Amino acid sequence: MRAISAPTLLPLGRPFAAADVRTLVDAIADAGFDGAQLTSSHLDGAVADGMTPEEFFGYHRDRGLTIPTVEVLMEWVHADRQEIAEQARPLLDIAQWAGSPTVIATTSEVEVPSIAGVAERLAYLCDLAAERGLQISFEFLPWSVVPNIRAAVRLLDAVDRDNLGLVVDMWHWFRQPGGPDYDTLRDVPAERIHVLQLCDAPARPADDLRTETITARLLPGDGDADIEAVLDVLVATGADPVVATEVYSASLAGLGPAEMARRAFAATETVLGGRFPSISHAGPLI
Repeated sequence: MRAISAPTLLPLGRPFAAADVRTLVDAIADAGFDGAQLTSSHLDGAVADGMTPEEFFGYHRDRGLTIPTVEVLMEWVHADRQEIAEQARPLLDIAQWAGSPTVIATTSEVEVPSIAGVAERLAYLCDLAAERGLQISFEFLPWSVVPNIRAAVRLLDAVDRDNLGLVVDMWHWFRQPGGPDYDTLRDVPAERIHVLQLCDAPARPADDLRTETITARLLPGDGDADIEAVLDVLVATGADPVVATEVYSASLAGLGPAEMARRAFAATETVLGGRFPSISHAGPLI
């Protein structure tokens, strides 16, 4: 699977309209990708602009694209069960419509009463997903209460659900407190690595990490992250993740979807160097 995060191809904050669907899908398919990471705002914006869900997913299907992941569940850490279910339902619905097995969850919270409470709520999210035959992939964020892969693995162990795994986002990996942690990565069971999100970053972090991560990522291979070392660890463990290019970059988005997608695909293929042959991780679109 060679996927790209569709939101990265448009300037951040730009409203998503029905006309954008064909533009993005064509850019993604023409560049060589066979999958698109989807956010709820994409479908919601297109539907609000008059496109039906059937038309939305149909155009992806017509261009040979699958949707291996949908994202992102965030507002669950302080919620009760009823609130979690209400927040999760729309994204779980989209995953089923899209034929996607995976819904990405994360948290930006910097303070919580207890990690045990986070684990309890994440377990409930997993149970809701399991009822639909879906899995949850957790993404750690360097400034959050789950800031690195070691903390993420501890959280997964506490949750103890078979349908829970990890997203390894290369920007978060490179910026995690303590730096890249290859020992922990080697110990993660292969089946727990659900998604690998490719991008790059310079060695020197920006003053504001949150701004950097949504505006100043680099194409894979253009920065100082040792992406090949991560790839080699994952190959050695037998992991088979969805490989998704996710480069939030104001300058690249300014080039337009077609050119950015073309550059992203070329950079991705160069960095992968033949690792992870392109195999679909998604089911059929409705």
